[in-house]
Amino acid sequence: MNPKDNRKKNPNSSRGVALVITLLILLLFTAMTLAMVIATSSDTLINGYYRNYRGAFYAADSGANAARAYLTSLIQSNVTTPYVAFTPPIPVGTDASIRSQLINASTGFGANQSILGSQTASWPASFTLDPTVVNGNSYGNTTLTQQCMGAEYTTTFATTGITGITPPTCTSPGNPAAAYTITGYTYNYNYSIGVIGQAISGQQNKVVETGYFTFYVPVISKAGTTTSFSGWGTLYDKFGLCSAPWVPGTMTGAIFSNDSLNFGDANTVGSTKYVFTGTVGIANAKAGYFHSSNQGSGCDPSAASSNTADGTTIAPTFTGGWLTGQPAIPLPQDSYNQERSVLNGNGACMVSPCPAVAQTEMGVLQDVNHNQWPTSGAQPSSGVYLPYSTTTTGGVTTNTFTGGGIYVQGNAAQVTLTASTSGSGANKHNLQVIAVKQASTTTTVTIDLTGNTTTVTNGTTTTTIQGVPENLGANPPTEACMLYVNGNISSNTGSSTPTGLSGPSSGAAIQNGSALTVTATGEIDITGSLTYSTEPVSLNAADTLVSPVPTNVLGIFTPGGNVDLKPTASGQNLEIDASIATISNGGSGGIQASWNSINQVIIVGGRVQNNALDGSSIQNGRNIWFDQRFAGGGFAPPWFPATTIGSTVTYSATPNPPIPVRLSWVNTTSQ
Repeated sequence: MNPKDNRKKNPNSSRGVALVITLLILLLFTAMTLAMVIATSSDTLINGYYRNYRGAFYAADSGANAARAYLTSLIQSNVTTPYVAFTPPIPVGTDASIRSQLINASTGFGANQSILGSQTASWPASFTLDPTVVNGNSYGNTTLTQQCMGAEYTTTFATTGITGITPPTCTSPGNPAAAYTITGYTYNYNYSIGVIGQAISGQQNKVVETGYFTFYVPVISKAGTTTSFSGWGTLYDKFGLCSAPWVPGTMTGAIFSNDSLNFGDANTVGSTKYVFTGTVGIANAKAGYFHSSNQGSGCDPSAASSNTADGTTIAPTFTGGWLTGQPAIPLPQDSYNQERSVLNGNGACMVSPCPAVAQTEMGVLQDVNHNQWPTSGAQPSSGVYLPYSTTTTGGVTTNTFTGGGIYVQGNAAQVTLTASTSGSGANKHNLQVIAVKQASTTTTVTIDLTGNTTTVTNGTTTTTIQGVPENLGANPPTEACMLYVNGNISSNTGSSTPTGLSGPSSGAAIQNGSALTVTATGEIDITGSLTYSTEPVSLNAADTLVSPVPTNVLGIFTPGGNVDLKPTASGQNLEIDASIATISNGGSGGIQASWNSINQVIIVGGRVQNNALDGSSIQNGRNIWFDQRFAGGGFAPPWFPATTIGSTVTYSATPNPPIPVRLSWVNTTSQ
């Protein structure tokens, strides 16, 4: 057949192929477009879900951080102010109170808290604390437990050798409380915070965080300074306005009256002027000025430092300043510290508040014949006792001093203090001799300051004791002696020849290196001068310390009687190198001179009195040269009465910001 005939046989067999191909391509594009739309929609849904999930997560995490910060701020706000001594500054049960505040729907996180804001618009969400009950805790995953870990403190005196010592804790001031000053408290808080975050679409995520933070609350004293009463040249508790003019003279050191002071003109009190080199202050708003013309009818009260009336002017010299309307100085509450210092060498009692000395504590005392003070039953009516122990080893008996002084039971008719020596050259020993006369018996205690021994003799028996009276509260312990008389140092008060406390007939009473305080519960009559081997100050208005500064010191204290100046003959000068205190809470004691006439009284130290008493026997004035070693109330005679300056002792307790430690952080929601 002719091939040409084949080309003409089926001319329309390929028509429509282009349409089919076009339709197929269109179908393919349609499927691809649908697939792309589905993929894009799925991705949008997935991204939206993820966004909401992350928003809920960030809300939960932010809520945990906010709740933790809120916890710490609530703890800080619950610190008690002002701090009460020995009372923890964060009360027990504060953790429960804080939990309640934390979940409070209005002020805490008990309701949804929005974290919307100008900087968080891309993650709109809110959070709330987990309300579920976990481990029986009605606060759910949000828990907080408080534990006081302990009280930090410093010691006010050495506690070595004192039995029954216990340091402060969170709930106890320690025993004895006087031995410690709290410096801070440490708390530990364990916490667990469960927070649910919620995105704007309702998607939720839960985060649980557990951990702890240590919280230190330092305690800082803001007011109140303990100071010895020896820190004043003169202090009165009572000196009534316009009660009587003060004996004039030159007086150095700080001077203060919890009441008033009264001054007289030259015709009223003599020609000697009032000269004060230290600060003079009174609690009263005014002082009294007695002019000779109106002495019988009264005086002129005035707040001024001078006063003119009826042609006369009274103008004391106030070199250190004149202050009125000042806070009163608190008075000592008891003399237990002085009595107990004989027994244990530091004056601290074993419990707080400090009670009177018990008979059971007195068993450490023995007399020269080794008779021990009974711890029960009838007590001795008289005698001189010292705290010492007796041991026998290999037939050798050793007596060892264990306390801080000498205990005299009953009245002492006479006490004589003598600065003495023994030996010579390289073998010279300084001695402090204390002779105590009761009835017909004189007991002499010789403290060898160089040889570190104490010898007791009553004329027929002698006992040597290793060691000397010491202040065991000092670090290291130092020589210090408390002569405590449970009665009067006085006799023949109605006689023309009274006996009492004095130095020797000639020479010094207090040896270099000797620290001594004489305390009596009743009257103390001073019948002769009591002087130091080395005077500590220059005995003039400059009142400067000598160099080298001496170490001898004397204190005289009675909480329940007067110190009477009763020289054995008229017209003598009387010098007392000591800080003298006749003061107690509610007491009426003072220093008076109404016996034989005294030409002039010189006190090298200071005097502290409940009352200003009669000084009529002093003919030519009284000078008080303040012992500058006592300035500030630091250095003082051993176990001299002390006070806390300021109406109250207040403290601040400012907490350091707690630093949390996260032990675990768990995202409890699965994606």
